[in-house]
Amino acid sequence: MNKEIEYALEYHQQTKHSEASIRSSNHYLDWDNRPQPFKFYTNNPSISLPVDFPKPTLNVITMKDTDKIYPSDNTIINSELLSAILFFSSGITRQIKYPHGRYFMRAAPATGALYPIELYVVSENIPGLQAGVYHFCPGQFTLTKLKSGDYRMLLTKAAGYDEVLSNSPFTIILTSIAWRNAWKYQARSYRHWFWDSGVIAANLLATTKSFGLDMKLIVGFVDKVVNEILCLEEEKEASILMAPIGIGLSRQEPKQVEQPIRSVPNIVPISKSKEIEYPEIWKLHKASSLNSGEEVRRWIHSITTIQDNEESKNQDMKLQSKLINPKFLEPQPLSDVILLRGSTRKFSRRPITFAQLSNILYTLTKPIHSEFIDKKSMIDIYFIVNDVTDIQKGAYFFNRRNNSIDLLKDNVHRNMSGYLCLEQSLFSDASVVFFMMTNLKLRLDTLGNRGYRSCQFESGIIAGRIYLSAYSQGIGASGSTFYDDAVTEFFSPHANNKDVMIAVGIGVPDYKSKPGKILAGKFSRKDLLS
Repeated sequence: MNKEIEYALEYHQQTKHSEASIRSSNHYLDWDNRPQPFKFYTNNPSISLPVDFPKPTLNVITMKDTDKIYPSDNTIINSELLSAILFFSSGITRQIKYPHGRYFMRAAPATGALYPIELYVVSENIPGLQAGVYHFCPGQFTLTKLKSGDYRMLLTKAAGYDEVLSNSPFTIILTSIAWRNAWKYQARSYRHWFWDSGVIAANLLATTKSFGLDMKLIVGFVDKVVNEILCLEEEKEASILMAPIGIGLSRQEPKQVEQPIRSVPNIVPISKSKEIEYPEIWKLHKASSLNSGEEVRRWIHSITTIQDNEESKNQDMKLQSKLINPKFLEPQPLSDVILLRGSTRKFSRRPITFAQLSNILYTLTKPIHSEFIDKKSMIDIYFIVNDVTDIQKGAYFFNRRNNSIDLLKDNVHRNMSGYLCLEQSLFSDASVVFFMMTNLKLRLDTLGNRGYRSCQFESGIIAGRIYLSAYSQGIGASGSTFYDDAVTEFFSPHANNKDVMIAVGIGVPDYKSKPGKILAGKFSRKDLLS
């Protein structure tokens, strides 16, 4: 079914936002049935992770060069290192108390602060952790054991015999619980699976590289096999990404194990009442699934045939062009940046500098080790400048081939960026609003329905890098949804035939927020369920 791309095209069209769709919607939020942001198993044993873990001090986001970073002499593959990676990608950094309850904010952002993405670990024997399949609970900072034994060879087969899964000591797998985000965003929430996993992946990439560990993002795999290894409930939750970490550092040969029979452990219900089903989500997810190792290999091979982005075309549509001019300042530690990060709720309408914008754009040119992004990026980056020193306000395109920005429209009123982002004043107040776009039909023609996942996921990674780069420089960022066709129309004719995937605004916050804290192991299950 992957090649039958009408599934992805139909889903994307049906879940577009417009003025009419927003104003005619009768959807409301049933707060009494709001999903719990944590998954708890009722019978499986859990172990506490070490809370005295190393911090990622090297800020790879603001580094000038992108040469490979090697592990230091102090880098030891053990449960403490695993704890650090898990915390700085998805750990609890803030507790916010409201009259109606408490919110637990995390190291990476999530749409609506609903946190639909769960993390699992498939590991060999490492100091402090036996080989097995584990679920990570960021609230309690524990691992719940789902299976004993080394399952890395099964993951390798599921990924079309990608050996990095065999020679890495552990792999982190990201999954999504569909209802947790659909409670608010309905069928459109399938897009959010990949946005929210993408920003976590951006944190993972930065954290592992800071520790000198090689990591790969794998989105092509046999879905059924991975879901069964993780004991996921069908049409409730599903795997999105596999990320083998510490490539080449495994000290044990993976063993041949049989594919497990699907078993679904009991969990604490995430909602008090019945979950609402959105069959459109699972219709596309099934149509974008890969069903054999051979199909995975063919899909990966098709990536090499992707056409280049149209960055050198449409040269007559630009009014002027300017090279970015990054200024590499003394970076603060990556751990401090991640703890400082939090989606900005109010921008001040003060300008950011061209150097700050250049620094952010520069980070978006850095390579990503993946079976698809490091071969061909599928995303074009457009943005609206409302207030940046030394450049005029207007609509721009970032040409990553020559690190230049092309002015497409000048003197754009700042209310336009707010209008495109569902008429939210927050994005009128932002200094810059980015829109990640792609020629979706072109990508699907090559990659099939699974290309839809890839485009949304890469956009999420870019959004995550914008967040980290912004907070590295003392400014803020916030993600947004948008009026789909209005964005395409605004950036056309340059963006003809392109669809927007995600939007992110950046600017100077209108308040001073306190940095988060390392709250690993601070909360009990009772605290988190109350």
